[in-house]
Amino acid sequence: MKRIILMLFLALIYVACSGPEPEVTPPETIVTTQETGPKTIFRDNFNERKNEWQQLTGIWKLGQNGFFMQTSADPRHLNAIIYVDHPQVADGTYETYLRVVPDLPSTLTASEQDQKLLYNVRYIIGGGIVFRMQDRNNFYMFRLAGEEGAVLGKMVNGQWVDLANPRSANFLTDRVKFSGNNWYRLKVDAYGNSIKCYINDSVVASVMDNTFTLGRFGLVTFKTRADFDFMSVTDKTALETK
Repeated sequence: MKRIILMLFLALIYVACSGPEPEVTPPETIVTTQETGPKTIFRDNFNERKNEWQQLTGIWKLGQNGFFMQTSADPRHLNAIIYVDHPQVADGTYETYLRVVPDLPSTLTASEQDQKLLYNVRYIIGGGIVFRMQDRNNFYMFRLAGEEGAVLGKMVNGQWVDLANPRSANFLTDRVKFSGNNWYRLKVDAYGNSIKCYINDSVVASVMDNTFTLGRFGLVTFKTRADFDFMSVTDKTALETK
């Protein structure tokens, strides 16, 4: 009997001394980020009209087909511009996809007027991108300049300055011509004072210029109607994560 009492006594002492079980801390969960590509600053697929767009010149409207259309070929609209006021961008890659829609009669003649229209299609009219825009009189622009060329330049206090004006008989015509079924992909890499421009992934202009370092961006046409399928601005020096 004494032995049983002793064993019970010792058991009580063990329980009292052991105390509650220590709290178990769950292992720390480490969240990792996955790199997904260049950081997207802005993108618009033109499925609906966004308030960020500010019309400067021209007649811009959103079509039912999901295109942003500049519908005026008025020669007074030398640069028909629509732009995004915010965010302003210093370094970035600007891209758009467009088709130029020349305003030509169904039948062309040898008349001086019709020949001038053909000359404009071949060498003058086009559409593209404005970037680092300060105001209507100060910006960079890269656009098609007829079926046989392109132009990269800047407007400085209302005065146009060519930075590059590449021309070649087969520059664009071997790829596509201006028509309702043919599209061009335009891209500008503007990082620091380096500006590199592409048409259909081919580099057509590369210059160094530091006149403008920050500004707005947008779309432009020159003496023609044109449709745009999207507009994007990314920063390839910064990666998006998730």
